[in-house]
Amino acid sequence: MNFKKKLKSRLNIGVIYIIIGLLLISSTFIINTENYFISSFGFTLVVLGIVRIRNYYLITRNEENIRKQEIAETDERNISIINKSKSTTLSIYILLLCITVIILSFFNLHDIASYLAYSVLLFVVIYWICYFIYQKKL
Repeated sequence: MNFKKKLKSRLNIGVIYIIIGLLLISSTFIINTENYFISSFGFTLVVLGIVRIRNYYLITRNEENIRKQEIAETDERNISIINKSKSTTLSIYILLLCITVIILSFFNLHDIASYLAYSVLLFVVIYWICYFIYQKKL
């Protein structure tokens, strides 16, 4: 993929974050509920979208910035660090979710524990599907 197209897709993701965030925030007013989690989550998405858009404009101000960013993102060391960080983060997150399921089960909060367990299961299924797809492609 062309690096400028990649940057443009990141800009589009930022706009999508803002739209989803604003929908979440406005839904709390439309439904007339005081669900602070949903509005806080929506606000966080709006902030993340603004940060993505700001980063896009900082990078694309001139061709030199684009070239430097492309070199930084295609550097093998940086790619290795990113992949190891993602792998470690996801492993720790799954482990914490599993521990949380066990703790919630001890407190007889089986509904919440079930939802978290299903989310872990869904993650593992998606992981294996992606693994087999990439295994055949590469």
